[in-house]
Amino acid sequence: MSEYGTEVGKKNRNWLAIGAGTLAALFVCVCVGVAGFALGSFVVGRDSAANSEPGQAVEGVVVYEETAVSPENTEPAITNDDTEPAESAEDATGQAGDNVSSAPTLEPGTETAVPQAQEQPTEPYTDIEKADLELLYEVWNLVEDRFDGTLPPEEALINALVSGSLDTLDDPYTRYITPDVAARMREDMGGSVSGIGAFVQENEDGLVEIVTPIKDQPADLAGLQPGDIVIGVDGQNVIGMSFDEVLLMVRGPEGTDVTLEIVRADEEEPIFFTITRTRFEVPVVEAEMLPDNIAYISLLEFNQVAAERMMAELSVLLAQNPNGLILDLRNNPGGFLNQSIEIADFFLPESVVLLERNNQGLDETFTAETGDFAEKIPMVVLINQGSASASEIVAGALRDNGRATLIGETSFGKGSVQQVYTLSNGGELRVTIARWYTPDNISISDNGITPDIEVEMPLDVEFGSDEDVQLQRAIEYLQNGQ
Repeated sequence: MSEYGTEVGKKNRNWLAIGAGTLAALFVCVCVGVAGFALGSFVVGRDSAANSEPGQAVEGVVVYEETAVSPENTEPAITNDDTEPAESAEDATGQAGDNVSSAPTLEPGTETAVPQAQEQPTEPYTDIEKADLELLYEVWNLVEDRFDGTLPPEEALINALVSGSLDTLDDPYTRYITPDVAARMREDMGGSVSGIGAFVQENEDGLVEIVTPIKDQPADLAGLQPGDIVIGVDGQNVIGMSFDEVLLMVRGPEGTDVTLEIVRADEEEPIFFTITRTRFEVPVVEAEMLPDNIAYISLLEFNQVAAERMMAELSVLLAQNPNGLILDLRNNPGGFLNQSIEIADFFLPESVVLLERNNQGLDETFTAETGDFAEKIPMVVLINQGSASASEIVAGALRDNGRATLIGETSFGKGSVQQVYTLSNGGELRVTIARWYTPDNISISDNGITPDIEVEMPLDVEFGSDEDVQLQRAIEYLQNGQ
């Protein structure tokens, strides 16, 4: 098996732009994310606490798996599901997503720090003896001979056995990714996707929830809304199906139609939407100048090109000499660890970004260097429950170093790093290899990151609208200093 990389992990989130593409480009690096997915990839929503994948990637969304680095890149990148990343979804890759040793699809040309790849295991797991496996054969031989029903395909059985064995580790971020899902995630991390164009997440009931449609994409034009729950696809009931299974059904070739059965909070009966899939670039960074000369930049995931895209947008904003900057990491599921470190470095002078440790003696410090162009501008960082993994790394680094004030709601809480390995069947194995800590040596795995100023966001309010109380509080803080 070949090593694919590490990521900080994302939570289960993806793009409903369900499709192949940039956001879910798979991992040959380290990810720190839990992230969401994009349908075209599905993208995870604000209330999602979906599974995130740790690793040296920080991610945070469900249909949005951790971002990944190209298979040719065998050196893990550093980055925090749901987080791929994010979907970028990665699916997107984050998790608000997994910290995996792989880099997101949107990956800059250089990396601040890159951990050494772990050696591939060469010896069989010594606790498993041949006699123990013979028990497995004995059981399934009896089932094959006696079972009064339809036996599963061999591939489905093997996948279930592998996944079931990993469940005994009691770690939601160490998991097996089937070949079809792995292929979709790799495609998503690249940044271009084919699907309906919406961010989705896995809600507490295990159902696909629309986090937000992407502006002017098919889901948006058809009338899907944040909070919509997908219960059927093309006439098939999807309740009880896995998040990944539903996403694969929603995504499809450009120009083809998919019919979604939706449950909406203010509707007594399910409603139906027939949407024509399209191919589009998943937005990674959104930027604008707000009134009172305040710069605003929103990062949707830490995929392989996140730092590169953010640098380009920051350059445009800072050229206008803004009085302050708002970095919006809400609903960002995470992605690659290297991306999170590079982006934190944009805003930090020489300082610690994060600490990484494991029970095998790893004790590594990742730092920022002085000399970047955004180190002095007054800053506010917006976070919420959907901010995971890589998002938490950046928020924690800026907070602990006194560089920015955090406003919003407590983050997702994903503090592990996964190494991603490509398997012989095209699937992937993500293994938690370490835990990361903020510069003040604080683990966020249990409680997430608490903002300096807590502002609860109403569920029915759209980000960026006049009713966005978190954004308005950030503007007020930059205007008044409190």
